[in-house]
Amino acid sequence: MSDLRDGEMEDSVAIGFAKGLLPKRGRRRPRVLGKPGRAAVYHVVSRTCGQEFLLGMVEKERMRDLIGRVAGFCGVELLTYCILDNHFHLLVEVPGKVGELDDAELIRRAGFLYGGKARPGQPLTLSMVEGALAEGGATRAYMRELLMRRMGSLPMFVKLLKQRFSIRYNRLNERKGTLWEGPFRSVLVENSREALALVGAYIDLNAVRAGIVEDPKDYRYCGYGEAVGKGKLGGYALLVRLAGMGFGAELLKMEAETETISDGTALRCTQDRVEAAGQLYRLLMFEEATDGSASEKGRVLPKAVFWRVDAAGGGLSRGQLLRCRIRYLTEGAVIGSRAFVEDWFAGVRGAFGGRETGARPMKGGDFGDLCALRDLRDPLG
Repeated sequence: MSDLRDGEMEDSVAIGFAKGLLPKRGRRRPRVLGKPGRAAVYHVVSRTCGQEFLLGMVEKERMRDLIGRVAGFCGVELLTYCILDNHFHLLVEVPGKVGELDDAELIRRAGFLYGGKARPGQPLTLSMVEGALAEGGATRAYMRELLMRRMGSLPMFVKLLKQRFSIRYNRLNERKGTLWEGPFRSVLVENSREALALVGAYIDLNAVRAGIVEDPKDYRYCGYGEAVGKGKLGGYALLVRLAGMGFGAELLKMEAETETISDGTALRCTQDRVEAAGQLYRLLMFEEATDGSASEKGRVLPKAVFWRVDAAGGGLSRGQLLRCRIRYLTEGAVIGSRAFVEDWFAGVRGAFGGRETGARPMKGGDFGDLCALRDLRDPLG
């Protein structure tokens, strides 16, 4: 999909999705995007062609580095991620609009993507960007337009990431042809602690569900594992976001008075909040993680166990839910509170025929007040 640069195009895509909510077999469903001019969070999934295991340790290292560089160039915030042998997951926040960037900022961002030595398949270099901007006139205007067109868009962010990785992968492995299996999938996620914690934990637990590790902290190619391995939970964007939303307040029992403190206590308080959020996030991922059927290497909870009524009162823990494949998190289209889903739905209500409401409660477990746009018959896959 080409870059979407104005509100009308984004609205048309939203309406197009609505009309194709129940598409004919083989028809590509248009992508759900956030409201024009507003920042939006997305869960992105993309798989290798034929789901071949093409991503080894070296490739995962390159992919992880490239994700950060492309995000820096596009102005996208990477909240968390997970890279496996045949696919990757991203949780990213895309700005609603790029705004007017000065030349210095354009050069800084260009450095993420076009810095260093020129590589095959990379016609643009940082020196070319600097030279064009310094020249002024039509040359400067053209370069600014070229760079700005590649920023602030979810489709362009993923396109740059997958294209650049594919070019280098094919060159190093003397390979030709497409590397990725069709368009990427994405789900619009509400920027709330409940929705972010749920989707983030689902992403970080991918290696556990795949039987690669028993603890996500031991998997270096996910956001949580990278942060724990480096001893920098304060640099883990998802955790910082959750801490700022009060995710750790229940544990700390402290008031939000940090802005008035000027002797260094504020910094320590912020660090305490991140540490507390980290503990709660870990509890979310590993609630009832000692279940033998789920902890054995290479196994996930079968449906028979998943649906077993637990002794605590008949509910299912989020830990159990997240260790299984939950289709809502990859095919729910929009995830968040009822108000968030209905707000998005209101703009495209006419395209849904006689449907009066957009939000559908998420089935298959205790998801609190979270809803999805799509009502899946089998939420567990």
